[in-house]
Amino acid sequence: MLELVIYKDNLKSELFHFTSECFAELGKSFDLHGRHSFYNEIDSHFERFWCLVDKEKVKGTVAITKLDDTTAELKALYVDSSLRGLGWGYKLLDKAVSFAREKGFSRIVLDSMSQYKDAARLYKSYGFTEIDRYNDNTFADVFMQMIL
Repeated sequence: MLELVIYKDNLKSELFHFTSECFAELGKSFDLHGRHSFYNEIDSHFERFWCLVDKEKVKGTVAITKLDDTTAELKALYVDSSLRGLGWGYKLLDKAVSFAREKGFSRIVLDSMSQYKDAARLYKSYGFTEIDRYNDNTFADVFMQMIL
């Protein structure tokens, strides 16, 4: 049975395995000692990090970071390929946006890559709109926001 839970350290190895698989599927490498080292400190790096779990196996993730007092950033939205198209991406996104609202943020931003067409469709259907670049992520070429 799938359950959306707040990340706890007992999920760390399963989270790393899931994220590594997701990245490989996207043609990327999961670098815990470099670019993705913040995954080693989830509790201090993210405002909140959720895992979609099925029998202690991570099947999806989503997170929120704080950019400033008014702006949150959507991070780490991944769904296991076996669950795509079943509404889990929307549920994860909804959880993150609701949390940002509850915390008093007035907008939420995200960066992505234009090759991730399904993700862009999800974000647009939820109400995100394209904006100019807001960060120095050299891998991203799509930037979006939603006013909360």
